[in-house]
Amino acid sequence: MADLLPAGHDGVTLSCDESGVLTLSLDRGENRVDKAMVDALTAALTIVESRPHPKALLVTSGGEKFFMNGLDLQWMSEHAEQAISVLEGFWRLLARLLTLDCHTVAAVNGHAFGAGVFLALACDWRLMRTRRGFLCFPELNLGMRLSKGFAELSKAKLAPATLREAVLTGKRYGSAAALAAGLIDGECAIEELHAEATRCCISMLPGSLKLARFDPTALHTMKVELYTDAFRALSSGLTQADPMSRL
Repeated sequence: MADLLPAGHDGVTLSCDESGVLTLSLDRGENRVDKAMVDALTAALTIVESRPHPKALLVTSGGEKFFMNGLDLQWMSEHAEQAISVLEGFWRLLARLLTLDCHTVAAVNGHAFGAGVFLALACDWRLMRTRRGFLCFPELNLGMRLSKGFAELSKAKLAPATLREAVLTGKRYGSAAALAAGLIDGECAIEELHAEATRCCISMLPGSLKLARFDPTALHTMKVELYTDAFRALSSGLTQADPMSRL
């Protein structure tokens, strides 16, 4: 399938099959978040938003070791003047993904640490490979705060007990533990993961759900209503805001 992204976004591709399932694939090594990654994901979401319905979005990685291994802290330390705007740009694209007007599925086919967890949480459903890979909130181990946008997104998607354990201990979750904790919705072997995630996307298309009067705007609005605090923090918040600030 042809890449829908314009040239200049090496390592990130966007394709669409005949059923309307769009696949956003990250293939930049550890897929850490830097300016190039944020620019590519932002461009991809703009294209996804412009595509006609019916559609669904599958987010995955092109490799088998890393889904997304967090922020590129070395890049951010070397580009301090851009770091805040890049991080807030990542927040903004998470807000768009969180409230996209179609259903979204993350196929977590490798390690998802920090930003990788948040990218997966912004999707409606999460599937993870078995036998290899961990989900982890590493901020405690790194001596970092969670920050308001990431905190509100996590609160919107996870049960309080799971959030307490994951954030306040830095626990690494394999697929079985992640499923038991509600971090993911299903697990399967790596050989079956992409096909299973695609089937999940197809099952959520309006025709599959027998939605006679499906309205994409209503779906977007419902997501904003469900995740209001997360959407507000991610779309309007500042990464350096006081922890007690609403944003």
